[in-house]
Amino acid sequence: MPWSKWSVKEISGQSVSAPSTATAFGRAGLAATFVLTSLSFQAMADQPADLRGPARIIDGDSLEVAGRVFDLPGIDAPELDQRCRRKERDYPCGSLAQAALMDLTAGVDVVCRRLSDQKARCSAGGYDLSEGMIYTGWALIPPANAGSPFAALQQQAEARRHGLWKGSFVTPWDWRQGRRLPGEADN
Repeated sequence: MPWSKWSVKEISGQSVSAPSTATAFGRAGLAATFVLTSLSFQAMADQPADLRGPARIIDGDSLEVAGRVFDLPGIDAPELDQRCRRKERDYPCGSLAQAALMDLTAGVDVVCRRLSDQKARCSAGGYDLSEGMIYTGWALIPPANAGSPFAALQQQAEARRHGLWKGSFVTPWDWRQGRRLPGEADN
């Protein structure tokens, strides 16, 4: 049957005219339509989905949301067992960085947009958690992210002596390489 022919179907006593799919497209057309529809659904499935829920804080720059563990992008916080110094006294700055991230997520669902298998941009109450950790001074911008949009916030945290900036510390990336504060034992 040529394309110009219409098939008529009766629905609830009314005649409805529509092109006959079988005749208008033929079997190849139906197969192509099915393949294109399947591909579009696959493309939608491949898009990063937001994960939402309460957060379990792992350390100052890592958290678990909806059963997935993510690192926050663009920041580096002290390791859990890292120590810093203020007024000649050492203190557990890694644990305090973890507590700062707990404070930012307390009582609200966290929403994370996956950037990769290990990284996700996360927010709590609409507030970006990477930004919050830089603002509070409990995380730093790593050298690889020197052009970070958070650079001004880090400068403000340093000027106001927030978080780590209240005393002396070894950057997290140097600490992982074995560098310690003078007089600090290796952890």
